Amino acid sequence: MTFKYVTRAAFVNGVGRLPTVSNLADKFSCWARFSRWCVERGGKMEQYRASPHYSHARRYGLYEDVIAKEGLESEAIDYLEFGVYRGESMAWWSDHITQPTARFVGFDTFTGLPEAWTEEAPAGTFSVAGKPPSFHDRRCSFEVGLFQDTLPKFVSNFTRRTRLILHLDADLYSSTLFVLTSVARLLMPGDLLFFDEFATPTDEFRAFDDFARAFLFRYELIGAVNNLNQVCLKAT
Repeated sequence: MTFKYVTRAAFVNGVGRLPTVSNLADKFSCWARFSRWCVERGGKMEQYRASPHYSHARRYGLYEDVIAKEGLESEAIDYLEFGVYRGESMAWWSDHITQPTARFVGFDTFTGLPEAWTEEAPAGTFSVAGKPPSFHDRRCSFEVGLFQDTLPKFVSNFTRRTRLILHLDADLYSSTLFVLTSVARLLMPGDLLFFDEFATPTDEFRAFDDFARAFLFRYELIGAVNNLNQVCLKAT
């Protein structure tokens, strides 16, 4: 792991997009935490060097790589996605997991962000007028509403079967932290957590780091692409 890579991943994705913390000292504290997180993983991230160009293909390449490594294709996974928007990621996963008893559940208001994320993404961004995407796959379902309104009831009624896959794309610190603390009791070694905006130190990374510290959550990094925007962490 070179210093150049760490600083690019932390500074470009961090200082360039620090929308939710107004205090400059807090911003740099989050930057430092993210930079330290990168350094601590050292050689494990050598294969995930930063690229100057973002690519959706790399994101799907990460999914394919993890599915192959973990043997998920024919496993009856429980896939929970937080922040569905138009449903591209959820559709991709349901297309690539063949097990007929796998379950795919998407959580979203479908009315956009409940609060501002960045200056370019105010409250209401990513709205699809409250309408979930239409899937023909009967394994897919949606919990429509704020996470605070839908997730507690879902968790209380949920019985896991094999592997739990979390896809966290809520963008916001508050939303991401709520999800992680709500599902904490469900998590077991081998479960996988995908983040879609991990390299934003004040939001998804900060939420995960706060959660991991508070809950003594043990994990390993098994994949990352697009300058650490998308990562996969495995519970250990």
